Amino acid sequence: MKKVPRTWGILFFAFGVNAFVLPRLAWAGPINVGSISIEPASEIKRFLPFANYLAKQLKAEGFDQGKVVVAKSMPEMASFLKEGKVDLYIDSPFPSVAVSRLSGSKFLLRRWKKGIGEYHSVIFTNKDSGISRLEDLKGKIIAFEEPFSSSGYFIPKVALMQEGLKLVPKKDTSDPLAPAEVGYVFSRGDENTMLWVLRGKVMAGAMDNQKYPNEARGNLNSLRIVYKSSSFPRHIVSYRADLPVNLVAKIKETLIKMDQSEEGKKLLQQFEKSKFDEIPDRSIEPLLKAGKFIDVELGLQ
Repeated sequence: MKKVPRTWGILFFAFGVNAFVLPRLAWAGPINVGSISIEPASEIKRFLPFANYLAKQLKAEGFDQGKVVVAKSMPEMASFLKEGKVDLYIDSPFPSVAVSRLSGSKFLLRRWKKGIGEYHSVIFTNKDSGISRLEDLKGKIIAFEEPFSSSGYFIPKVALMQEGLKLVPKKDTSDPLAPAEVGYVFSRGDENTMLWVLRGKVMAGAMDNQKYPNEARGNLNSLRIVYKSSSFPRHIVSYRADLPVNLVAKIKETLIKMDQSEEGKKLLQQFEKSKFDEIPDRSIEPLLKAGKFIDVELGLQ
């Protein structure tokens, strides 16, 4: 019988021990953090330090680097999540809920942004406009910010629809409008929304309560708020549905404890004064109940 060389025996023994004793990595490769933007270069620059930090903290799980994946739209982000191209997705409430309905992604944590954990939406008009309630907007045009804005579009739009008002998109503020309709246009910026209201180009505008006084500047006394929404999370961290449970728990723990180290504190400050904590039930329930409006927005109904 041919004997196995001693060195080979040692190697076989070592391999067997490693196979049963050494911890198996839960992952291998980069952790992919997703965002939606039409300016991918600036988005990657903003999110990459955070993604790299997260990968570093999760090195024992097999992550070797952070990667930022930027989608152009909510449907594209949903596809990235379903295809495993994105692990974590961070965004404001409306796109987060919409992407979840399309992809099955799940909510993990609230992300504070610019030191703010919650905010709400307001609809405002000039005091001399004769508008004091939402119903008075019939036959008028309101300016929203952009199609994927939570505070500057979706939340105020739902509020108007829940009042039974018929909203109709318009390409221009001069487009014809039926007496029973509420027309809306996109300003593409809160500064434009405010200017259009102040100059009478539109009868009302919508934005979040933080930007409202800043954009109004010295004109607050000439404006009137006719609607104020309930508060909702500034940002939501979501994860793809098939991410391993143990890995999700580790990611959650890592994010919540970021402010307990100097490196984490510095990164949070650089990452738009962020902080991560649990999502308050009271602030997420109204958004989940607005599912049918989101389905309409996505063309699912």
